[in-house]
Amino acid sequence: MSSTTPFDVAAYVRAPLGPMRETLTGLGAALPADLAEALRYVQRRAQGTGSWLSHVLVTATHKDARITAFLSTWAYEHHWIGDALSALAGAGPVPAFRRGVAARVRDRFGPLREAIVANLHGRALTGVQMAERLVDGWIVDAMLERAQQIAPAAVAGDLARIREGIARQGRFFAESATEALASSRAARVLARRRLATRTWPIGADREPAAATAAALATLFGSDASWAAAIDQRIDALPGLAGLHLVRRSARKPGRRPVRIPLRGTLSRRAASAPHGKDEAR
Repeated sequence: MSSTTPFDVAAYVRAPLGPMRETLTGLGAALPADLAEALRYVQRRAQGTGSWLSHVLVTATHKDARITAFLSTWAYEHHWIGDALSALAGAGPVPAFRRGVAARVRDRFGPLREAIVANLHGRALTGVQMAERLVDGWIVDAMLERAQQIAPAAVAGDLARIREGIARQGRFFAESATEALASSRAARVLARRRLATRTWPIGADREPAAATAAALATLFGSDASWAAAIDQRIDALPGLAGLHLVRRSARKPGRRPVRIPLRGTLSRRAASAPHGKDEAR
């Protein structure tokens, strides 16, 4: 899961993936309407990082200069990845979604709630944040990989370039998540609980479930092998085996899980798996 050479954050910050419109080879290529809408769905996920960052930066994570430097450039890259996807897909309607009072309250007070959670869990929360972005990156990459396979050649080349950028980001998240989960039982327990109650991909709960369902149906149809493959990668992370996060999300796209698969001896044993020395908390 991790490389023998640590991720070079300084090199990443010096050479980010920036504006791409002028170099897109597939700009103006005709796309099937459903594929264009699927790309717009991924675009909204890429450019919707602000809410997640507002939660992260009120926790102990913001005290880690290396992670903060990475996330600043990561957010910049995501903006331009979204811009490139928007250019390739063309303009389209944004699904109307009326958020209820409870959801609006969660949006408004989410950072405050996360600050309280951070006071309770400290550095363990950083491992959770790195793990959830790692998983989300795997899901988004799987969607773009399938889009690349069915898109015209010129567009496929552009999507390959975007996927290279996402893969580079993923190496940092994989390194950071693996190290944090391996060294802290608290991080493993918290990650199991929080990842299992998320709606995937991140941000899917901010629009109609039908939009997520339509994007997945366009790209994968009834094929669930992509979800099983990602779940296998999650199983390899310290303490996260057996969650079946992506298969569950593929069965009920865009909907928050109603049960938490964190119970019984199996879950406790998975979270306590000896992946490294546990930190004192």
